[in-house]
Amino acid sequence: MSDTLPFTPLPNPMGTDGIEFVEFATSDPDALGQLLRAMGFRCTARHRSKQVLLYRQGDINFIVNAEPDSFAQHYAQQRGPSICAIALRVKDARAATLRARELGAWEVDMGSGVMELHIPAFQGVGGSLLYLVDRYGEHSIYDVDFLPLPAKEENEHASLDSIWQLTQSVPGERISDWQDFYQHLFGFVAGEEQPDRSGVLYSPCGKIRLLLQATQLEGALSEGLTAVTLSSIKLDHTLQHLQQQGLSLRQEQDGQQLVFQLEHATLLGFAIRQAEGN
Repeated sequence: MSDTLPFTPLPNPMGTDGIEFVEFATSDPDALGQLLRAMGFRCTARHRSKQVLLYRQGDINFIVNAEPDSFAQHYAQQRGPSICAIALRVKDARAATLRARELGAWEVDMGSGVMELHIPAFQGVGGSLLYLVDRYGEHSIYDVDFLPLPAKEENEHASLDSIWQLTQSVPGERISDWQDFYQHLFGFVAGEEQPDRSGVLYSPCGKIRLLLQATQLEGALSEGLTAVTLSSIKLDHTLQHLQQQGLSLRQEQDGQQLVFQLEHATLLGFAIRQAEGN
């Protein structure tokens, strides 16, 4: 299967419409924030009542959660810097939540404070969270839960535009279980299976690509979200920017395109590739 879905419309039972945010758990938000700024992200907002920051570039929203005694902090203590949650855009969060409940997805009550939105969440891979968000675009969740931050300095963007792929690392024998989860609940379709049993799933909206990677993680950890691949609309500019910031890159071949791996931690990897059509 190609990198994009065929033009034939596919059933979209959950009304998916892309990725709203990726949330990182870390006990050292300054170090992760420094890395994101070096990658051209700007810290645009902070949570009204928690130690949570929003970093943005293009259509990419990264949340860095350092709130003490929170789910994210417990996650970071177990895994180090890692992806603890993702939020999928859906057309109707209430309808999508009802469907997920009916199909047996494990709902997680994260609670909500004063003046905070209640965002439905379900358990994802490796104990991470999978949020369903229907406030995005002109009126977003950040308008309610976050306060904008003034730009201290005009951080140069690095031409990163969108999230091209999320990587979920699981033991080979668990690949089919997770394929069933995403196909049954969200209507994802499978691409060609790799020799190591890894495979790619595509959302029916055509905006979410998920790599199920057959991998044995270190220590007692068995599975989790381990990497984000970002699309660059000007790859030469992106690579020059990252190198000027002192970030090391490892070039790899992914199909017909080059992917540049930027490694930060064992369970937190970033990769860059040329946006399609550029």
